Amino acid sequence: MYERTNYLAVGVFILIGALVLLAVGFWVGDVSRTVPMSQYTIIFERDVNGLSEGSPVRYMGVDVGEVTTIRLFHAQNTAIEVQIEIDSSTPVNSGTYARLGYQGITGVAFINLAEDAGEQEEITVTAGHDYPVIPTRDVGIAALLNSGPEVMDRLHRMLDDISMLLSEKNLSATSQILQNVEQLTGALAGQRHAMAGLPVRMHESLDQLHKTLQSASEITEEGKPDLLLAAQHLRHSTENLANVSERVESWVVENDAAVNSFLAGGVGETAALVSDTREAMRELEKLGAELRSNPSRVIYKPKLAPVTVAQ
Repeated sequence: MYERTNYLAVGVFILIGALVLLAVGFWVGDVSRTVPMSQYTIIFERDVNGLSEGSPVRYMGVDVGEVTTIRLFHAQNTAIEVQIEIDSSTPVNSGTYARLGYQGITGVAFINLAEDAGEQEEITVTAGHDYPVIPTRDVGIAALLNSGPEVMDRLHRMLDDISMLLSEKNLSATSQILQNVEQLTGALAGQRHAMAGLPVRMHESLDQLHKTLQSASEITEEGKPDLLLAAQHLRHSTENLANVSERVESWVVENDAAVNSFLAGGVGETAALVSDTREAMRELEKLGAELRSNPSRVIYKPKLAPVTVAQ
């Protein structure tokens, strides 16, 4: 009877404990559902391996929600659309960004939210999405892992360039260049005495140039008064020429009518005068010819016999 009573007490205790735990679970669940939550969308344009529905979402390391949906998103390029649900009190604005983090070495991923410093605008719903979109940013190890393929590609190209540089043809050309440099160095070593005197000759040339410039400066200083006087004479001559030009222009303006009258009537008379002058010159030429043939005609002029005309 004693043992049977102990078993009954233990069973009753276990039943009561289970009911208490169940009630606490329901109470906790009801409390969690009463916390207001907000929905956001994150677009990843790279692999999100290790991230799954239910993965935690943290704000600067503090758990604020979880991942609700992961699906492919087809836009210009195929990307990963991740929808998260976080506490509405989490400060999310236009300066908030998301990055993918990993827990230790297990490979389990989570989303960590952070914010740029300074005042930011309120985040709004983006066209084509049901919820506001939080941009992504790769920092730290995630950025290194994301840029790994590009780094490897650049390293591969660099190794190809090094291999090409160290090819047999380039090595032969490099060897020839070194030989030419060695020959040039030997030739320069043979001319070291001549090259040693080169600075002295350059110094002498510079001194001579300095003296020449100094002499030119002295000549310029000596001839400066003459140049000033010549400039003054040139200015005076220019002024006189300008005065003469003004007088000629004034005379032309004052005698414009007389000049026009001369050009209108005097030109024709000039042509007649030239014609008469030419006729007089011809007569003078004839008289000269007669004097050369018979000079006595100037003193004595013979009587001309009358000419009888036959009847």
